[in-house]
Amino acid sequence: MFPPKIKDFVVELIKRTESGEFSWIYDDDNSNVQLQTDRFIVSLRYSFNGIEEYGEFVLFYFDSQDQKEYRFYTNQTWNDYDVARRLYDVAQSSGLSLPF
Repeated sequence: MFPPKIKDFVVELIKRTESGEFSWIYDDDNSNVQLQTDRFIVSLRYSFNGIEEYGEFVLFYFDSQDQKEYRFYTNQTWNDYDVARRLYDVAQSSGLSLPF
């Protein structure tokens, strides 16, 4: 489960991505979306846990100033999974060029 501070950060990332402020890189081979800014790099990776049979997301946050990476985890059994899924979908589509 994401800590409250991280969940709030994810919600803000969704808003800024939907408004067009952020455009993410989508790596379909690794089910990963990544955003690079001057202050931080954030990645969100999806996987399916075949043993426990549920989807899960890991959010990696790299602080450029501190040069530290932080990891936060959620899965389908927790309430914040839908927020992570929303960010993943919004981020994945942010760089997509559609015909109309």
